[in-house]
Amino acid sequence: MPADVHPGTPVAGPGSVARRVSAMLGIVVVIGLALALMWRVYLHHQRSRMPPDEPTLVSLSVRAA
Repeated sequence: MPADVHPGTPVAGPGSVARRVSAMLGIVVVIGLALALMWRVYLHHQRSRMPPDEPTLVSLSVRAA
């Protein structure tokens, strides 16, 4: 076997692997941010619930024509 031939076939070069790993990390970060924002919206809606209003009667003193 010649000295410049390496056994086996490389799947991807180091640059390609780094690009794929960084893309996966970016996807994880984006999904994490989306989940965090959805959780904050959920908590906001839970905290902002108003107690039910008491029923009231409203009378209109002007009649429509």
